[in-house]
Amino acid sequence: MRTLLNNCRIINPYGEIPFLDNGSILIENGIIKKLGLLDSSIQVDETVDLAGKTVLPGMINAHAHLYSALAVGMPFPTGNPTNFTEVLEQVWWILDLALDKDSTRASYESGLIDHLRHGVTTVIDHHSSQSFINGSLQLLAETAEKLGVNISGAFEMTDRNGEKTFQESLNENISFHRSFDQSNNIRPLIGLHASFTLSDESLQAISDVLKVESHWGIHIHTAEDKADQLDAVSRGYKSTLDRLNHFGLLNENSLVIHGIHFVEEDLKIAKDTGAMLVHNPSSNANNRVGMTPNETIQQLKSGLGTDGMQGNMLAEAKEGTLIRSGHLAGGAASVNYAELLFKNNPEIATKLFGRKIGKLDPGYAADLVIFDYIPRTEFNGNNWIGHTLFGMEKPSDVMTNGIFRIRNNEFIGFNEKDLIKNAENQSQQLWQKMEKI
Repeated sequence: MRTLLNNCRIINPYGEIPFLDNGSILIENGIIKKLGLLDSSIQVDETVDLAGKTVLPGMINAHAHLYSALAVGMPFPTGNPTNFTEVLEQVWWILDLALDKDSTRASYESGLIDHLRHGVTTVIDHHSSQSFINGSLQLLAETAEKLGVNISGAFEMTDRNGEKTFQESLNENISFHRSFDQSNNIRPLIGLHASFTLSDESLQAISDVLKVESHWGIHIHTAEDKADQLDAVSRGYKSTLDRLNHFGLLNENSLVIHGIHFVEEDLKIAKDTGAMLVHNPSSNANNRVGMTPNETIQQLKSGLGTDGMQGNMLAEAKEGTLIRSGHLAGGAASVNYAELLFKNNPEIATKLFGRKIGKLDPGYAADLVIFDYIPRTEFNGNNWIGHTLFGMEKPSDVMTNGIFRIRNNEFIGFNEKDLIKNAENQSQQLWQKMEKI
């Protein structure tokens, strides 16, 4: 199948052709074949005239929590939590305990719809439904396939709900890993909540199981709050990463999330093992846990995630820019959030999935986001960041693997309204269950 997209503005940040005011993109069997000023006489199966619309690579959320999709508008906790641990105990650990199969499915569907609506075509998810474990990651894979999203899945292991739940969670991770390790569009990871909710015995159990597996990587929150580091020190380790490394759990496929309170030893361990950091600015600000230092982000070439706050990566990059700017003096160095989104995230996804994702270069997956954007100022190769982060909103069209998933603002292949209505009904039941826990 050969498709030619004509007459479009191309923004390909950090790619071979970073900007082209008017060009074409040739797609063959779900892969970008050529882009640039192409001969319109090329033999293709379909030609699509984009009439001047702007094309970006499909974006990547490097750390999501789809299970929290039904939390929008949720009643506030009655206990008025005053620190990070209390927020976990009074909100998220209640929500993930209340989720059943139906509410989990609704969370996946509505969460992925939100991502697609905002041009996110690859989601690296960290899942937790502590009362619905067996088959939960299989359900994630099925839902992502139905909606056409590239998905990475991992189930959050923790000791907080007892040995039986921990063991079921470990089994779910391993089963998912073995089932989809060779898949193109589904990338399994091994999910751990955080160092401070896992005993040494549990970390050893995970390590023992992984010794006979290949191509694995963990997905874990690290040093999001000082409590995580203090817990590791109290157990006799230098830091959270020192503890994980002691059990042989860090490698080049591992994602370590947040890293706000990393110490120098953590930076060295991450570099030595190849573990990849993912920064989540809007969540950090919301949880009031601190701000990841510029040096940590830059040294570890951090990716960008939302930690369940939203499915809009352009908004996350914009909000990250503003949050950090609000704490800086005039002229002080900041972080280039467009680089995290359009350079570092594609490198992370390409490494994890084992195929080229996140750019418009030849050989990359044909994951495209198309905006019907009319700029009110000049748009060129030097100011694309300003237009992308501060001008563009929702795309009109979204394509994954060479197939349109949204065309002229309408989803193809399923009824969005039905899925959203189901999510609304499931959210009401979920909130009622949470009140009883």
